[in-house]
Amino acid sequence: MEITNSNVREYTVTGSWSVNGSMKHDKDSVESKSFTLDVRFDNVPIIDVINKALDPTKIQWVNGPGRVGFAKLADKSVVKIDFKSPGRTVVDPIEEIKARAAGMDKAARIEYLKGILALVE
Repeated sequence: MEITNSNVREYTVTGSWSVNGSMKHDKDSVESKSFTLDVRFDNVPIIDVINKALDPTKIQWVNGPGRVGFAKLADKSVVKIDFKSPGRTVVDPIEEIKARAAGMDKAARIEYLKGILALVE
């Protein structure tokens, strides 16, 4: 069985998958608790699962290369990128800095870059 863009709407997911995590009550808390979420799927269209899985990829692209290359991007462009598992996504630190700085005015950008420089001195 191969699921493709043309037949994806024919398939659904039924069953449960577990995901582990940990959390604190708030950012100042010392106590941490681990948990397992047992996520149940009952005839959920696989396209919905795929779209949800792609949300972090879209956000990461927008906050990185998308903002950096915004001026060159035409409206309604189709941008082809490779999917990477969330745990394996590598973010170029230079692109991250450029993306953050791009949204700042000149004075804020100078302070931001001074803060980065102070980290390495």
